[in-house]
Amino acid sequence: MRRRMVLAGCGAAGALSLFCLANVAQAQSSADQVLADAGLVADDRQSVLGGQFVSVSTGAVSERDLSFAIAFLVKTSPEALSKQIVGGELVTADAQVKAYGLLSGAGSLADFAKLSITSDEAKALTSAQAGDALNLSASEIAAFKALAGGTTQAAQEQLRRVLLARYHAYRASGLAGIAPYDRGSGRTADPAADLRKASQAAQGLQKYLPAFQKVLLNYPQAALPGMQQNFFWLKSLIEGKTTYILSHILVASDGTARVVARREYYASTGYNAEQSVAAFLPVQGGTVVISTSHAFTDQVTGFGGSMKRTIGSKVMASKMKDIFEAGRDKAQK
Repeated sequence: MRRRMVLAGCGAAGALSLFCLANVAQAQSSADQVLADAGLVADDRQSVLGGQFVSVSTGAVSERDLSFAIAFLVKTSPEALSKQIVGGELVTADAQVKAYGLLSGAGSLADFAKLSITSDEAKALTSAQAGDALNLSASEIAAFKALAGGTTQAAQEQLRRVLLARYHAYRASGLAGIAPYDRGSGRTADPAADLRKASQAAQGLQKYLPAFQKVLLNYPQAALPGMQQNFFWLKSLIEGKTTYILSHILVASDGTARVVARREYYASTGYNAEQSVAAFLPVQGGTVVISTSHAFTDQVTGFGGSMKRTIGSKVMASKMKDIFEAGRDKAQK
């Protein structure tokens, strides 16, 4: 399962838990020391310093969770790197992203002006049914089905309205505003519950940056002075499937160190949601990124779920290295 992701990376939790950023921010440490403090053994530290990406398995938080941790070195400062991420400059590092746009303030349909769909994509939406093929609520399915046999333009406008409504609901209520997906026969998938579990599992944040963890759990009621944030929509082609995504990026500072969270609170197909939290730690010559990601999908539940999650996490980590590497190359230019 190849997931799309900007270099915003994943998180500092689980096997690579966040250590005290304040200590790192007070003086630029050597990269080797930072990685040692994060729990990497000597061989892995050498691999990171040699330009490689080192992945570490980390615990799943639900039966739908594909999780992994990774560490790598970027030859730019944490400040510059976080600015590129929150500004969306690294979105195009992922070749799967075909179009994207910024959602600002209250948001409007005009923010989706660059989101266009083909007749085949329109047909897929207007023939939507409850189930696993598309992530839609019951009311969203009904709204699309009412347009069956209509124009591509009508389906495109409805898609824009659906995404805008989900953005409005998330901005107003955070996790509580995320509508569940209708799976049929009275079943639903609840991405908000999985995103909450991922936030609660961020042990490093809980220990060293509890205010930032509270933002993840209680946004928008919880806030953090000086925190930066941005919202984006994306149209991506993932494993041959057109996927519409809504993402929220947050950046908090601790001296010269940065913590970046990226939450995909809506994805139209393939996976339910994703959350990443990354520590950007200043070292001599650049930034050590230590991260963990949780991507949630119904494809790894049921019989043999444990094996599916193990294999899926390894595949995702391997393929994500390609995306991270492209993002790192772009960030260092």
